[in-house]
Amino acid sequence: MLRSEAVVPQFLRGAVSKKAEMQSDPTAIVESVTGTELLELDVPLSSSAQGWFAQTTLRKWILILAKFAFFQAFVQALGLAAGLLIVRTLPKREYAFYTIGNTMLSTILVLADSGISSALSAIGGRVWQDSRQLGSLLNTALQLRRQLGVVTLIGVAPVLIWLLTQNGASRLTEVGVVIAVLAGSGFELVTRIYSIALRLRSEIRQIQKQALLSALVKLAIVTGAFFIFMNATVAIFSVVIGYAVQYGMLRRWVHREVDRSAPADPAMRSEIVSVLKKQAPHSIYYCLEGQIMIWLISIFGNAEGVANVGALGRLAVIFALLSSVLAEVVLPAFARIQSVHHLRRRYIQIVAAYTSLAVLSIAAVAVFPQQILGILGRQYSGLHAEGVLMAAYAVVSTTAGLLWGINCARAWIVPPAVLIPCTIIVQVVLISFLNLSTVKGVLLFSMCSWVPNILLSLWLAMKKMWWTPVVAA
Repeated sequence: MLRSEAVVPQFLRGAVSKKAEMQSDPTAIVESVTGTELLELDVPLSSSAQGWFAQTTLRKWILILAKFAFFQAFVQALGLAAGLLIVRTLPKREYAFYTIGNTMLSTILVLADSGISSALSAIGGRVWQDSRQLGSLLNTALQLRRQLGVVTLIGVAPVLIWLLTQNGASRLTEVGVVIAVLAGSGFELVTRIYSIALRLRSEIRQIQKQALLSALVKLAIVTGAFFIFMNATVAIFSVVIGYAVQYGMLRRWVHREVDRSAPADPAMRSEIVSVLKKQAPHSIYYCLEGQIMIWLISIFGNAEGVANVGALGRLAVIFALLSSVLAEVVLPAFARIQSVHHLRRRYIQIVAAYTSLAVLSIAAVAVFPQQILGILGRQYSGLHAEGVLMAAYAVVSTTAGLLWGINCARAWIVPPAVLIPCTIIVQVVLISFLNLSTVKGVLLFSMCSWVPNILLSLWLAMKKMWWTPVVAA
C-alpha cells in the first residue's frame, strides 16, 4: 500500500473513487507521519465554499513552502559556506580549473538527460501512485540514460581536457579533474532518475534529509582540506562525494518504496523517446547556452577571467534556494494538476512570486556591492559593476529556467526550429559590439541570450493554457 494512502480518511477515498462524477477544485493537502504529502484529490465543493477553500489551500501551500524554504535555506547556507571556503582558499588559477570541471560536469548531466527527466515527470504524474508502474518507468528511463551517458562522456571528456590545457593546467591536474568529473557524473545520472520518484511522491522530509547530509559531508571535506591541503581536484571531489551520499540514500529509498523488479515498458520507452527527440536539440542548446559564460571566457579570456566569473556565480546562491523549492515542491505538484482553471492560477502565482523575489535580490546587490563582494575575498572585492551584472544575469537565466521547467513539467516543449535560430540571431547581433574577452562583455552576452527563451516559453504556456486549453488537461 502506498504510504500516502494509509493516512487518507475513508470519506476522502470515497470522494476519489467518484471523481468522474464531480466538479471540483483539485488540491488537498494531507499531513502524514512521513512528512507533507501533496495529493491531487477531487473534492466536491459547493459554490459558496469555493472561495473559502481556495484561500485555505493557498494558506496551506504558503505554510508548506515556508517550511521547506527555511530548511532549504539552511542547506544552501552549508553549501555556501563550503563554496566560500573554496573561493577564498584556492588561488585564481586553481579556482579556474575547479570552475571548468564543474561546468563540464553540468554539461554531461544536461546532455545525458536530453528530455528524459521531462518525460519522467509527465508520465510519472499519471502513474506515481502505482509502485509497479513507477518501477517500470524508472527502469525504462535508466536504460536510456545509460546509453546516452556513454555517448556523452566520450564526446565531452576530450573537450574538458582541451579547456584545462588551454588555461595552463598540469597533467596531474587534468587527470585528477577528469576522474572526479567522470565519477560525479556516474552517481548523479542515476540519482536524477531516482529523485523524480521521490518528488512525485512529495516525500519532502526524505528530500530534506538527503540534501542536509550531502551538504554536511561536502562542508566537512572542504573544512578538512582547508587545514590540510586544497586544490581544484580536492574541491571537485568534495562535490562528488556529496553526490555519492545522495545516491546511496536514494537507492535505498527506491528499493524500499518502488517495485524495482518491474520490467522496462516498451510503451513508456516510446513515449520517453518521443519527448527525447523533441528536446534533444534543446539539451545541446542548453548545455552551450547555460554554460556559455565559462565557455567564452575560457576560449577568449584567461584563467583569471574564468575564476572571476566562477566566483561571481556564488552570488546566485539565493536563486539556487528558489530553484530548489520549485524543483522539489512546486513543479511536481504542478505536473499533477488536471484542472485547466487551477493550472492557470498556479502558473500565475509561481511566476509572480519568483519575479518579486528576484527583483529584490538584484536590488540588494546594487545597494550593498562592497559588503556582498567582500564575502568572496579580497581577490574579487573590486568587481562592483560585474557583481550587479551577475545578479541581473542570474535573474534572467533562472527566470528562463523557471518558465522552461514549468513547461517541461507538462511536457510542453518549444520547437527547437524556432528557439535556436532566434537565439543565434540575437547572439550574432551581440557579438558585433561586445568584447567577449572581458567579464562584463561575457555577462551581457549571456544575459541577453536568454531573452528569446523567456519570450517563447511564455508564448507556449499561454497557448497551452489559454488559447488551446484542452491540451493542458
